[in-house]
Amino acid sequence: MKAVFESSRTFGLFTAYFDEELYRYAKAYYENHVFERSCYMYAVFGVTKVLENVEISQRNHLPYRDMQRFLEQDFAIIHEDKDKQLPDKFKPYFTGRLDVKFMSKEQTDFQIVSASDEEVKIEKPDWFNKDGVGYVIQSYIGELEFTARAKTAGKINLYLRGSDVRSPEDNSKRIPYWIDFTKFIVNDKIIFDKVIPVWHDKPYIYKMDVKAGEEIKIQVEWLPHGNN
Repeated sequence: MKAVFESSRTFGLFTAYFDEELYRYAKAYYENHVFERSCYMYAVFGVTKVLENVEISQRNHLPYRDMQRFLEQDFAIIHEDKDKQLPDKFKPYFTGRLDVKFMSKEQTDFQIVSASDEEVKIEKPDWFNKDGVGYVIQSYIGELEFTARAKTAGKINLYLRGSDVRSPEDNSKRIPYWIDFTKFIVNDKIIFDKVIPVWHDKPYIYKMDVKAGEEIKIQVEWLPHGNN
């Protein structure tokens, strides 16, 4: 039960409705007090039941048959059933983001040739296309492979980060949604093959030189932060 409470699924479900501080408080409280095992179990079930009732009231449909179905309905295993769409409120916990910036003396175009993920979102925002060519690439599937081509020689900066989510109270402040990148490969060269936690304001940065006409293949994999 402790593992369930501390899992990324329960954390995502809890913080979808309540402030993260409340979750941290509950976790710290149980870590610093001695309880009978049944007390911890009842507390977890109690919290989950409250969330279940909130979810039911929002969706206005009949109660779920059991707790397992309740969890699985929102937290679909995306790799096994890609027809299931992840609810928007949970996407920041699953979304990996790559910012790709190409810079050269000629300032010629830099193109994303292909992407393996049907759910991938590729943008070329104006703010990221000053002093170079920049793309923002996002997906919640957990793995992505894409190929880019440089027309001229130059430099590429790659930023691995999480979603840009702003505070409802203050749009100038970002909410830190952490993502665990687990693999990063450039042109079949393994850059890392271990857990690297990032969020929007604390990215993993990789820089490389490219030749004129060169194609660059990028492969990344990631998981929700703290996922076991």
